[in-house]
Amino acid sequence: MIVSTAADRRWPRDRGGALGEEYADYVVRDPAGRKIGRVKEFFTNARGEPEYIMVRVGLFGMRSVLIPVGFVSVDEGQRILTLH
Repeated sequence: MIVSTAADRRWPRDRGGALGEEYADYVVRDPAGRKIGRVKEFFTNARGEPEYIMVRVGLFGMRSVLIPVGFVSVDEGQRILTLH
């Protein structure tokens, strides 16, 4: 299933844990489909919506970067977040 989201989509706060925990280790891809890394953590705004995703990057995921979330497609079947 592919779900598109923007500021209006409500990311679940508690579906078995903290916000975004169900998305831990999802692959993060850029708009061209290239792998950026894997989800490590979400940072939310005052409404509880994701503002940034902390993504593990590089060989062995030793580095992390924050990526702003403006629009994301979620493919839960393949465990992929695609940034737009």
